[in-house]
Amino acid sequence: MSINKYIKALSAVTTKEHLEQIYENLKPLVSLSKNKKYNLIITSPLISREDKVKFLVDLLSIDDEKIVNLFKLLAANNKLTHLPSLVKSLKDVIADLTGNYKGYVYSKEPLSESKIATIESNLSKRFNKNIKLIQETKNINGIQIYVDSLNVEIAIYEEVIKEKLISNILRVI
Repeated sequence: MSINKYIKALSAVTTKEHLEQIYENLKPLVSLSKNKKYNLIITSPLISREDKVKFLVDLLSIDDEKIVNLFKLLAANNKLTHLPSLVKSLKDVIADLTGNYKGYVYSKEPLSESKIATIESNLSKRFNKNIKLIQETKNINGIQIYVDSLNVEIAIYEEVIKEKLISNILRVI
């Protein structure tokens, strides 16, 4: 059973708002999955499934019955190691349900708020979705735009622009 089937089943038995709450409760698992001790517990054949579920419930302070049942189902099918990808898939499903997507703009220098707003507006029109961009600086000569949930990646590099400009000038000469 793929992770998407778990997400689909969860979506069928809860509201969009509750899915958002579930996502917020499970979001820490993405960073926790990089922790060696966490992984030892989740993957250990010496720890019972029930104890693994209890560990997750206690670790995240979960009191939501649907999340506990999800953990039990994943444990029964030996899928607890897939929790980080489940969280990412859940984020994508929520974005699809709400029509709101988050993306990133990477550039060497910070862009003005008006430029970010223009890029957001153009992307939103292009994909017919509401896209909110978060700006991050990165040591690159150009601009990268990345909206993971929509599988959108746009990159404009200074070198490419220079090469095209030179080729256009040479063509005119």
